[in-house]
Amino acid sequence: MLDKICAASEKLFMRYGIKSITMDDVAKDLGISKKTIYQYVTDKDDLVKKTIILHVQTMDVLCQKVIQSEENAILQILKIADMMISMHKEMNQSLLFDLKKYHAETYQMFTEHRENTIVKELIDNIQLGINQGIYRSDINIGVTTGFYMVLVEACLDTSLQALSNLSFGEKYNYLIDYHMNAICTPKGLQFLKEFKPTSTFQLQ
Repeated sequence: MLDKICAASEKLFMRYGIKSITMDDVAKDLGISKKTIYQYVTDKDDLVKKTIILHVQTMDVLCQKVIQSEENAILQILKIADMMISMHKEMNQSLLFDLKKYHAETYQMFTEHRENTIVKELIDNIQLGINQGIYRSDINIGVTTGFYMVLVEACLDTSLQALSNLSFGEKYNYLIDYHMNAICTPKGLQFLKEFKPTSTFQLQ
């Protein structure tokens, strides 16, 4: 039941932001009483925390499925990017702001987990791409992953005026394009040009 409550809460938070959603809204969406919800969470802050934990766990599982099922390093990145864009397509612009301002402990847990997970996956992906001859062998892996994380934050930061006219998907596509052109060998770039994506990714 807790997973069902968190899944419903996540959809509401993604659509309307966190601050505007009440426990009554969640109960109404699920067709249950608030009393039932309080059997699984102590208050809204606890609901937000458990919802975010379920979200990051789900993302981890989905990313690992892509990594385990796709041997090509470039396609791993493109498929995970598609997944990220799809999940954030209808994200309310205030969601992360609400999380940071009103649920600081959960926000810190979320960002730390995301950074640790993405950094490890990026390092593994870059090493795989180097071994496959599609990423440059002379790149500094630590600096490259650091720059990538900065760009991810820029995609999520809705306060940046320079990017305010772009959707999350547009920003993330530019991020991937920038990243790939920076690290790919001629062989990797040729693969990208020949790749006919059915995804939202388009090489510039």
